Amino acid sequence: MNDTIFHPGERLVQERTGERSVALINSRHISSAIPAPARAFIAQQPWCVIGAADASGVVYASLLIGEPGFVLASDDLATLQVVFDDPHSRLATTAPFSSLESGQSIAVLLIELQKRRRLRVNGQVAFASATGFEVAVGQAFPVCPRYIQKREPEADQPADRAHGAAPVAGHTLDEAVSEWIAAADTLFISTLGPAREADVSHRGGRPGFVKQQDQVLRIPDFSGNSMFNTLGNLAVESRCGLVFPDFEGARQLQLTGHARVCFDVIDEIQLTGGTGRWIEFTVDAWCISPLNLPLRWSFVEASPYNP
Repeated sequence: MNDTIFHPGERLVQERTGERSVALINSRHISSAIPAPARAFIAQQPWCVIGAADASGVVYASLLIGEPGFVLASDDLATLQVVFDDPHSRLATTAPFSSLESGQSIAVLLIELQKRRRLRVNGQVAFASATGFEVAVGQAFPVCPRYIQKREPEADQPADRAHGAAPVAGHTLDEAVSEWIAAADTLFISTLGPAREADVSHRGGRPGFVKQQDQVLRIPDFSGNSMFNTLGNLAVESRCGLVFPDFEGARQLQLTGHARVCFDVIDEIQLTGGTGRWIEFTVDAWCISPLNLPLRWSFVEASPYNP
């Protein structure tokens, strides 16, 4: 088992929770290249989640949509290629895509809701242009199916690519944003490690699993793979970003801010699923925007693992 695969923040959380030995066992699934069986899986996906910081250091999580095949693994499995050559795309002026540079850290999460499968790929931008980018893979590993709500892409997707209204943004959470958060059963969080290495991960639960108090969101940390990549990053770098999908409306709610991990919280009604941990996220800014291409999903069933 490779004890050096985790940075100090991850090891700190693993030790504090008493899950270090499990983390070391699960770390055997982490590879420096894309697993060969995942190549077909990657080519089938119509969307992915991107995590990265912009030039000013603000951390974003963002959804990216394309026809299956817009994300591909290279023949040697060392590179992930992402293409978004849509003339109507807003990505050229959308963070973090507007500031991607060669050598920058980036994270990509591919998630198949209908089969509850996901693959995390972290690395560095090897090439970036107005029509896509390539990721030199640093780490790649599959993740368990827990807390993924099963959804199916709608059979008849809208053909209009110039869809949706103009983005709406602000700093103080208003009623519409609060209602979106209160109804959500899925979000993604992007964080940075001690060397500014990017990571993006999934969080899911029953609608309302994220609690809000003014500008602060509390996201429960349910039991997982014990590696604590997200919590370990937050232990050393508080800046992070969230994105909440609107699966029926082909929109996304992005939040930027900073967070801290709360341990040993009083949780009499089991909001944390028994872990006694949550992420306390303070919002600096928010933005609601249409997806770069319209993609809508129909709800099938909730995850059986949801507390």
